[in-house]
Amino acid sequence: MKISEELAIVARAQSGEREAFSLLWESITPKLYGYLVNVLRDPNLAEDTLQNTWLKAVSAISKFRARGVRFSAWLFAIARNECRQYWRSKKEVSLESIPDPVDSGSKNAGGDGLLIESAFAELNEDEKEILRLRYLAELSFKEIAGLLGVSIIESRVRLHRALSRPRAVLNK
Repeated sequence: MKISEELAIVARAQSGEREAFSLLWESITPKLYGYLVNVLRDPNLAEDTLQNTWLKAVSAISKFRARGVRFSAWLFAIARNECRQYWRSKKEVSLESIPDPVDSGSKNAGGDGLLIESAFAELNEDEKEILRLRYLAELSFKEIAGLLGVSIIESRVRLHRALSRPRAVLNK
């Protein structure tokens, strides 16, 4: 969905139109849920986090201002904060304790799966997160920069670095 279409639907939702909320849910939820499953590695927890994210978004939708960023990027920011709150509540200090998203069945994929797994094992959690935001959430560099609190150039550099390390492993 184009940013202009999404923002038009958000404006309708802000005025209380239920159908607009439905359209937003249907267009954003599949990617958001995929992102949450990838990050949390637990479908049930991802569903709970998805629900909490939407509840917070719906209750605060009147506060949303586009400022050149899509509503879906704002929603992903809420979801990231929900994940952080969950980990804090579990007293998990680092995201490193979360199982690697690459290990979900890739060991059964043969040599290629093991090679890909070893390539992504080289990434730290920040690098994995930027890959998730860019390729799972399909956020723009501007939106990623806003979420991570860095410049657009820095978000591009981080993505380039995150992609370079697995390439080096795969090219060996």
